[in-house]
Amino acid sequence: MRRSLLLGSLLFVAFAVALAPAGLMRQAVRQVQGLDLLNPQGTVWNGNAELYIAGSSAGQIAWSFRPVTILQAELGYDVQLEGPQQSLRVRLAAAPGRLNVQLTGTVQGGYVNQWLAPYDIGIGGTLAFQAAELGLAWRQPAGADPSALATGSAAGTLTWDGGAVAYTLSGRRYNATLPALEARLGPGLEAVAYEQGGQTPLLTAAALRNGFVRLGVTRRMTDLLNNPWPGSSAPHEVVLEVEEQLF
Repeated sequence: MRRSLLLGSLLFVAFAVALAPAGLMRQAVRQVQGLDLLNPQGTVWNGNAELYIAGSSAGQIAWSFRPVTILQAELGYDVQLEGPQQSLRVRLAAAPGRLNVQLTGTVQGGYVNQWLAPYDIGIGGTLAFQAAELGLAWRQPAGADPSALATGSAAGTLTWDGGAVAYTLSGRRYNATLPALEARLGPGLEAVAYEQGGQTPLLTAAALRNGFVRLGVTRRMTDLLNNPWPGSSAPHEVVLEVEEQLF
């Protein structure tokens, strides 16, 4: 009798885990500020939903569990984000204390403009992730300066084939046509953008422990944006720096 009860309990648990609804995935995703899944279908192992980022639809997302990752003491998923303006492949691997992300694919400028609109910025062209990898820590070191750089790693590149840019500064609208750019990621959670094949920094970005990202604009970038920075700064010097909350 006891053996039958134990076997029945084990089978019940196994079926409950195997058929865990996709709605549980929504609860996990919502732990990250600004992310949400609407109308989840399937299970936590194989399912799909509509992804929302900062209140705007990012398209249909589908996920598939990779059982082999259990042998590596990880919980891994293959994720696809598809739509008229985006085609992204993401490989996730979560382990105690860390999350690794591999990202490839392309998005159109019009796709990201919905998140740039609050800053009165719009771009054209196509962005492409090439062997981009991020290593993120679940928790930052206790007692660390919250404005210091976040703990983690990055590698790979993000390229943009150039094109029209429109932005508003001090109530005035500006337009420019930029050359092709490439952002080189790493070694920490930071990136520097250059003209493709160039060596003069144009933009800098770094993730901070407090959930903000620090963005820097160099003198050379202001020249390309048809809004030269006054003074005698060198082309590679950061002349404007802002911080924006990411998470």
